[in-house]
Amino acid sequence: MNLIVSFQNLFIITFTISGPLLTNSCEQNYVSESKLEMRDTLIYLKGNNKPFTGREKALVNGKIIEYDIVDGIKHGEFMIYYENGNTQIKGQMENNRNVGKWHYFYESGGIESEGYFVDDQPEGKWFWYSPSGKVKEEGSYKQGRRVGLWKNYDDNGNLVQEKEFSFDDTTRVDLNFFDRFNTPDE
Repeated sequence: MNLIVSFQNLFIITFTISGPLLTNSCEQNYVSESKLEMRDTLIYLKGNNKPFTGREKALVNGKIIEYDIVDGIKHGEFMIYYENGNTQIKGQMENNRNVGKWHYFYESGGIESEGYFVDDQPEGKWFWYSPSGKVKEEGSYKQGRRVGLWKNYDDNGNLVQEKEFSFDDTTRVDLNFFDRFNTPDE
């Protein structure tokens, strides 16, 4: 499953789902279906011509998503939860784009990866962890491309591979970055 590559599609789906939606809590409470819709890249309350400002929470593809909207634009905290209520993804959005530090989690609650986004592209140092919490890969991005020395580790934390990337010889993030999040939970 690839949740991140199709972020914009995920948000469009948010507004077209009907039926009861679940909230993230100790007990699963039912809430009304989403009353929001996407029109011309902005989010509106259905039947209203003024862009929406507030917080949206909805069930999409078996996951609960929650995010802030300011003047019809995704802006502020963004979260996706597993069905068990644990956080799957947590980060910040600014003007419909990923910014700042993002965290991705295993369904069990352990951290899977973490790093920064600048203008919707990975930037700077990123880490991927095994379910036991040990670093399994680390490396840096520049403008969404792998750069510099990347390291891979085995389950015991021993270095097993190093690879050097230059900005000109790497593939853009949209072709390789999000594939990392498709591994099944162990």
